[in-house]
Amino acid sequence: MDFTGSLEQIKLEDFDTGLSVYRLLLPGQVVQMRQSLERMGQLQPVITRKSGDLYQLIDGFKRYYASQQSGFPGLLGKVLNVSESVGKAMIMACNKEGHSLIDYEEGLIVYSLKKEHQMSQKEISELTGYSQTWVCRRVSMIERLEDAVQSQLRLGKISAAHVREIIKLPRGNQAEITRTIMENNMSSRQSAWLIGKYLSSGSKAERAYLLDHPNEAKEKAGKETIIYDVRLSAHGNQLLKTSELLYLQQNIFIGYYYHVKTDQLGDMEKMVLRPKLNRVFEQARKITAIEKKTN
Repeated sequence: MDFTGSLEQIKLEDFDTGLSVYRLLLPGQVVQMRQSLERMGQLQPVITRKSGDLYQLIDGFKRYYASQQSGFPGLLGKVLNVSESVGKAMIMACNKEGHSLIDYEEGLIVYSLKKEHQMSQKEISELTGYSQTWVCRRVSMIERLEDAVQSQLRLGKISAAHVREIIKLPRGNQAEITRTIMENNMSSRQSAWLIGKYLSSGSKAERAYLLDHPNEAKEKAGKETIIYDVRLSAHGNQLLKTSELLYLQQNIFIGYYYHVKTDQLGDMEKMVLRPKLNRVFEQARKITAIEKKTN
């Protein structure tokens, strides 16, 4: 794509940030950019296109929002003479080298080119430089993902890794699984296990149990799994089995501990739990000592 254009100093109020809907911007990223701007100033111009009396921002959203927070009056921008559809494709081109876009963001752009600009998969492929198969996968991702799940991703409540697992579920089941994942502070790996078990469940009762008691279900499954390696002695297999079960219990404990309800415990509950938790932490220190000894 042609990135040649004129450089202009643009006031913040003259920017059109409508294309920001295709980017996931977390507050922490904007804070880091603000600190960089305040320390070193603007190192690269933002990329824009003229849209009426405004400058539609194509690349540089973190710089824009960070400048707002810092009270900067404007930014240096490169102004390109391109259409809005080409501008959307340029979002991907600008971020291709650093791999800063996740597949969901790419999907939003491609889906918009298809729906809003009535472009065929072949036309999108030619515009973006990606294969038609790639375009088809990105469009399918957005079409298959429930709006409620997309909202939680945009809010930072779940990660792109979670979404790659959730999308395996049919529409209609994704929102309730997402709620379970968030309520139990489940990692993407734990979510993959939950979704795999949910899809293989043979009854509504079993699926309901998984959603209501995911940690207990995982613990039960771990106990039922045969843990054995023919390369190990009897003692080696005991170490293997206990380490796997310990890892499972640690994951369950960490999920509960970092749950939002932990901060809501009353003084009496904290008093009862404190000696038990201290015992857990002491054992964790012993495990750390073992790790240092074995390395």
